[in-house]
Amino acid sequence: MPKCTTCGTTHDVDSLVRHERGNLLRVHCPDCESPMGQYRNPSGR
Repeated sequence: MPKCTTCGTTHDVDSLVRHERGNLLRVHCPDCESPMGQYRNPSGR
């Protein structure tokens, strides 16, 4: 379970807020909206 480094809360992966733009996937904390990661989308959508 990912832990937010800003507010310290722990969340299920499914509860993270996701933004997909091109082939990038960005996720952030649903509580404080701090970025938690940026990943390449392997599906290329």
